[in-house]
Amino acid sequence: MRFDQEKLPIIYEAIKKNNVDAWLIAGKSTAIKSEPVLPVLGEVEFSAATSLIFTKESTCLAVVSSLDGDTYRNCEGIDEVIEYESSMEETMREVLNKLKPATLALDICSSDASSDGLTYGMYRHLQNVFASLNFSMETVSAFGIISEVRGRKTSSQIEKIRDCAIKADEYLRSVPSICKKGTTSLDIFNYLHDIAYSEGYGMSWADSQCPSVAVDPNVPAGHMGIISTPIVPGYLINIDYGVSKDGYCSDLQRMYYVLKDDEEDAPQEVKEAFYLVRDAIEAARKFMKPGVTGFEVDQIARHMIVDMGFDSWNAALGHQVGHQTHDGGTILANRRPRYNRPELIDTPLQLGNVFTLEPGVKVAAGKIGIEEDVVITEHGAEFLVEPQRELILIRI
Repeated sequence: MRFDQEKLPIIYEAIKKNNVDAWLIAGKSTAIKSEPVLPVLGEVEFSAATSLIFTKESTCLAVVSSLDGDTYRNCEGIDEVIEYESSMEETMREVLNKLKPATLALDICSSDASSDGLTYGMYRHLQNVFASLNFSMETVSAFGIISEVRGRKTSSQIEKIRDCAIKADEYLRSVPSICKKGTTSLDIFNYLHDIAYSEGYGMSWADSQCPSVAVDPNVPAGHMGIISTPIVPGYLINIDYGVSKDGYCSDLQRMYYVLKDDEEDAPQEVKEAFYLVRDAIEAARKFMKPGVTGFEVDQIARHMIVDMGFDSWNAALGHQVGHQTHDGGTILANRRPRYNRPELIDTPLQLGNVFTLEPGVKVAAGKIGIEEDVVITEHGAEFLVEPQRELILIRI
């Protein structure tokens, strides 16, 4: 049991900024039914029914089973441990009646899975407690708090994400070395698995789906299990890939063109589309800084691409990445129904947020989708790894 000490100041700043009196995290057996925010706080896991209460006075109370008391007392960052013998409800009632928070934030959110960790069963227990309090209290979603606590990466976290991005990029750029006549998407998939595993890295998402390797525009692609398809001269290869280590991960896409026997370079149509996507990423990155919104960033890249006659791609421009590949919180997206939530796209970006930038277009030779990872700094946004500026050419 250990709190990430760099996160504690962010927690208390977020509570005050979101105008709540306390933030309650409650759960049990979180190894079975995860509470997404707990790993963000440090090495934290609930076994029996447990509640952590962070207050606007910058204190943390833990309501725990008597079996867990010593564990929490030895955790730096917890100011008071209150034990219960049988049921947590009665003790929680006493604690809340003493604190009397006018506004209490709970981990409930309909638009963001990373802020929706309170189970229905635990919610019902809490409702029983709230109904018997001797004061009036309002409950609100903890999305605003969790979005900051999860999204504002610390310097040490950023370096771990950067390491994963550098390694993924290194592995991706080595792919042409294994390509020969008869090489398939499955061969590339296995190669990127093996090289990462051999150096102590894992995949950023499910092993059966990471990486996505699209070598032929005529076969299914996307977030799915790999299909063994031979690489084809004259077609693009798109690889969506990330590696993970020590609880952090990256998410990149790299583009390749398989040369025909009589070609020395990719066709002009392919190169122009590639450069358009590359330049849209760069324009969005230059616009990014603390205070602008995800919607505004999305529009920079989307208008550049649509104005050149391409369709508006059916996805966001980017998402947060770090603890997970899709890390929750604010996103960079337009106002189509699945993204059109003010808390997701109209909330200002913050220092320490790590985002992907991943617009895409389609040409006859296949999909062009470049994906870069950037971190928001005081002066704007910087790439975590050198971006792809040219197509990677493959000669079979």
